[in-house]
Amino acid sequence: MKTRKRTLLLILVGLSLAILGAHADGIDVSIRYFNQSVYFPHSDIDVKVTITNNSPETYRFRMADDRIFNLDFDVRTLSNAALDTTENLSMRRLTAQPVYFREVTLEPGEELSFVENLQHYVEIPRPGMYVVNAAFYPELIQRSGMQRTPPRLDSNRLSLSVRPSPRNLDEAVQARLDYETGEVLRRTARSPDEVVTYTIEALMRGQWDRFFLYLNLEQILRTDPARERRFVQLSQQEQQREIQRFRNQLMQGAVDEDIAAVPLRYDILRTTYERQSGRVIADLRFRAEGFTEIRRYTYHLQKRDDIWEIVRYDVNIAGTE
Repeated sequence: MKTRKRTLLLILVGLSLAILGAHADGIDVSIRYFNQSVYFPHSDIDVKVTITNNSPETYRFRMADDRIFNLDFDVRTLSNAALDTTENLSMRRLTAQPVYFREVTLEPGEELSFVENLQHYVEIPRPGMYVVNAAFYPELIQRSGMQRTPPRLDSNRLSLSVRPSPRNLDEAVQARLDYETGEVLRRTARSPDEVVTYTIEALMRGQWDRFFLYLNLEQILRTDPARERRFVQLSQQEQQREIQRFRNQLMQGAVDEDIAAVPLRYDILRTTYERQSGRVIADLRFRAEGFTEIRRYTYHLQKRDDIWEIVRYDVNIAGTE
C-alpha cells in the first residue's frame, strides 16, 4: 500500500511538472534597471522584473508575499566568479516559517512586474564590472532537504558597473543618469528661478534623478524638528543612510508630500536673491475633485560653490479654479 501511494505521488508530481513545463513555453522573464543610476558598493540597485505570457494559453504560478521565495539573482565578475548571497537572505530562507503565497493568472499577452533591490540578494562589496541575471521560480524556491529541484525560468543578462564609493554626499547626488542623454547628470550654474523651473519640470515628467539634482535633501529633512533631533544623534554613516531613506520616502509620497506632489501646471511669480540666498515664489495648480487647487510655494535657496540649491520650502493654499 505504501509503495502504491508513493508511486501515485510521484506520478502526480511528474504530471504537475510536465504541465508547468508545457505552460512555460512562451513565458518570458526579463529584467532591467529601475530608475537607473550610477551605482556604488552598498548602494541600492533596483531591478524591475517582468513575467510576460507570450503563449496562447493561460499561465498560472505561485507568487510569494516575500519575493525571496520566487526570485534569485546570479551576479558574476567578468572572470565568471559568482558573488556570495547575502547572509540575511540565506537565514530568511532557512528559517522555519510558513511561506504565504497567492496564485497568479496571466492570460495571453498579459504581464506582471515588480521591483527588487539587488543588494538584498547578493553582496557587492567592491567596485567593478559584473554580469547579472535572475531566476524566477513559479513553484517557489524549495527549502533545503527537498528531494527535487523546482522549475525555474531564467532572465536576460544585464551588465552592471559599480563605481568606487563617492567621497561625499555631493558626488553621490550628482552621480545619476540623465534619461534623455544617457550621460551622468551634472549640476550647472543656473539662476534660482531656473533651478526651481528645472526641478518642477523634472517632477512633472517623473524624472526623479533630475528632480533631486538641486534639492539639498539634508537641509530639507532637518527642517522638521523631530527629524532634526534624531538626525544629529546619528553617526556620519547613519546620516548618509537616513538621507537615502528620506529620498526613497519622497519618491513614494510617504513624507513631505507637498514638495513631491505633481502639479498640472505652474507659474513662477517672483524671484529675489542676494549673494548667497534667494527666494522663488510660484503658483502650482493641482487637480482636485471637481476643481483645481492653487498652492503658493516659496522656495528658499542657498548658493554653494556657485550652485543654487533648494534648502527649504513653504506652501499655502492660494485659491481654487
